[in-house]
Amino acid sequence: MRFLLVHPAFLGDTVFLGPAVRALKARWPGSEVALVVSPRGEAVARRMPGVDEVFVFDKRRTDAGLRGILRLGARLRAFAPDVALVSHPSARSGSVAWLSRAPRRIGYSPFCNDRVALDRGRPFVERSLALAERVGAPTGDRRLALEPPGELAGYANEVLRGARRPVVGIVPGAEWATKRWGEERYADLARRLGATGATILVLGGPSERDMAGAIAGRSGVAVIDSTGNSIAEALALLARCDLVVGGDTGLVHCARALGRPTVLLFGPTDPGRHVLGERERVVRVDLECSPCHDHGPERCPLGHHRCMTDLSATDVERQARALLAAGTEPGAGARTIE
Repeated sequence: MRFLLVHPAFLGDTVFLGPAVRALKARWPGSEVALVVSPRGEAVARRMPGVDEVFVFDKRRTDAGLRGILRLGARLRAFAPDVALVSHPSARSGSVAWLSRAPRRIGYSPFCNDRVALDRGRPFVERSLALAERVGAPTGDRRLALEPPGELAGYANEVLRGARRPVVGIVPGAEWATKRWGEERYADLARRLGATGATILVLGGPSERDMAGAIAGRSGVAVIDSTGNSIAEALALLARCDLVVGGDTGLVHCARALGRPTVLLFGPTDPGRHVLGERERVVRVDLECSPCHDHGPERCPLGHHRCMTDLSATDVERQARALLAAGTEPGAGARTIE
């Protein structure tokens, strides 16, 4: 059996496919599983247990337009999937599955010959798991999982050389501005944790470089700025963190999949859309207007953004310290990364 999972969207969306991939492998151990993902999801897809092949669909640039999707279709037909699972609801994703010529196409999109109604109230991992279940795969394991990029161990060692533990990763950015806590609040948190010996590591893309600089300047503590590196390099660093703090965004969900203790800051989006583990803590403000959006709007519909601005640095610090304490071995003191 050959399975094709189609979801060329955000980084976090790729992470959420993991349980469905493992479910297919559990039911058909000798099967081949391929993913169609966006460029930002490639590094994650290649480090996801159970994935045999990755097809990158750059729908905004190199694969934009009819020619691009036809090129992808030819590559998918060479893979010759028996079943396509389309967890992304767009017509474009459905057409990708149709062009693969998979005899059975199950999903939330047009062009699926076994179309399923999308329940947006379900956790994200369950949306793809439900499609795998429709084929006959078991759906009990909903954990996220990624393998750290071992080939980048030297890179991580160099970035963190001499860093004192615990290493606290801060992810200040998010695709949508309404999911960002704000550099001044992250700086306050960095100051509190850094003052007691933690090493602060800021992670993110090129657009977060100014945020990282502001956090370093306002916190008054030493900050390692890794913003602007590749997703794979960020994964290597996340795997070394003792704790990761950030909003409802892709790199934070990568940290969860890597098994890192995580404090998640939720505002416009619903924490109920995620299946959280014992070492994952949510901090949010109880407001009548929150949550208000599936992924986060471009701006607060009411203009006040209180779901994020009212989040207390004291509350975030409390959860962070609780997770750090839970992960500390009795009698262990501060350690330095060689």
